[in-house]
Order: sequence, then structure tokens, then C-alpha cells
Amino acid sequence: MIALDPDTGKLKFYHQELPHDAWDFDSAVGEFVSIDRDGKKYYVHPNKGGFIFVYNRADAKIENVYPLIKNFNFVKGIDPKTGELIGRRDMTEGKQKDLCPAINGGISFNAGTYSPQTGLYYKIGNEWCMDLDIVKTQPVTEPAAQLNIGATFTVKDPPGDKMHGHVDARDPITGKVAWSVDYPEPPLASLLSTAGGLLFVPDARGWLRALDAKTGKELWKANDGNLHNGGIISYEANGKQYIATVTGFPSMVSEGYPEMFGAPYKYMEQNTGTLIVYTLE
Repeated sequence: MIALDPDTGKLKFYHQELPHDAWDFDSAVGEFVSIDRDGKKYYVHPNKGGFIFVYNRADAKIENVYPLIKNFNFVKGIDPKTGELIGRRDMTEGKQKDLCPAINGGISFNAGTYSPQTGLYYKIGNEWCMDLDIVKTQPVTEPAAQLNIGATFTVKDPPGDKMHGHVDARDPITGKVAWSVDYPEPPLASLLSTAGGLLFVPDARGWLRALDAKTGKELWKANDGNLHNGGIISYEANGKQYIATVTGFPSMVSEGYPEMFGAPYKYMEQNTGTLIVYTLE
């Protein structure tokens, strides 16, 4: 995570969330949420490894680090005061079992949302693990359309659990959970909170769901016919408020859903994209 002066491009400060990232749990997946509270200015930033980092906006000092997921063992933990990795799991060539989360990430590229009305941060966590076979590969020295990650892997259930996703409503600074709703497969689209007290969750099975942002209770749903795999926005035109979302299947993550979860994903139409717009009455 780096901070640049927007006028000069000069580096102001930085923090490496996962030094020597051997698991592909990079920091590029996460949004930055700017929150002012009790005289302090924070940035809240999720990491693909499944942790949320809370920074002081003035100097990037770590204010807190907390896990969004329960199934992780690539580290035993991350120091909430320093950001130091505790008990990291580094692996050698050969077969390795039950690395959590899976390479798909405890947190993926879909954005969460913060509601100033509730003071809660809403974010999707992914509970899955993987077995992998680490192999030596030849360096890629020429442009090529390929991944060269040095391993083959199989996404699987966490030990004693089932693969699933959940939408958490949390205090963004402390990580305290206000409520959590489970989904049978990790939702892969972004979330949207509104000033009217709604949280929209476009799930992987094609349902667009509206939850009460304070309680998590489901208030409404509609099926959009395919997997949600992108953004969702609210906008106003001619005095009416609209919700616009997109469907499309597959992506690099969802392409594994037919094998991992079966129906309905093995029956979904592929290589299509649709924009669907609703009116809020």
C-alpha cells in the first residue's frame, strides 16, 4: 500500500501488508474506505488474504488489523498494532494440503460498501481452502497469455466446514460484527448501501437481494437470470432513483463454480453480459 502526493507524485509513505507474498494474496483487490471518527482520520483496506487493515491517514500507521474470515492458516495471525505476520506458513516443492484461504482469496475483487447512516462496513468473506502441488517452472521471458504461478491447485472445503460465502456488517475500525448472513457460494459482485437503509447483495446464483442495512433481514429479491460478477450503482434521473447491476459468467474465479458447486452454475449461459436496471418506488 503506497501513498503519493497527488501534486508531485512524491512517495509520502508505504506499508507492505504481506511481505514476501508466496500465496498470491496481494493487496490490489481492496478498496480504500475513508472514515473520520472521534477526531481521527482512517483508511480501511481489505486484503486478499482475508484481513482488513486500518490505517491512520496522516502517516499510514497501523491502527488495527482484523480477519474477515475464519478459515485461514497461511499465517497464524497478524499483529493488530504493527501489522507483523505471525507464524507464516511457507511451503516447499511438492504436495501441500489444506492451505486456507484458497488462491481465489478470502476476499476477492468485488468491492464492499460503507454506510454513514449505520456506521457499518459491509464486506463479503469467502470460506474455502485448497490442496496444491508446488512445481518448478521455467521463467517466462517473453510476452505470453498464461499464468505462471508455480503450482497446480484444487479448491476444496475447509476442514470441518463447507465452502461458502458470507456478507458481514462490521464496525470498520474495530472489526466487531453487527450481523452476518451466509450464502451457499461466495457472492462475486460488489455491494451497495443506500441512504434509505438498504444493502443490495447481488449473489452468485443470480438473485439480487435487498437487506435491511441495520439488521441483515432480507426485504426483497429478484432473479436476474445469471451470475452477478461486477458492479452495482444507484443513481437518480428525472426525479426517480434507480439501481443498476450487471450479470456475466464466467470470470477467472467463477469459471470453477460448475465443478465446485454443480447446479445452477453448470447450466448458466456463458460469455454473455447484461445490464439490469430497477426503479426504487
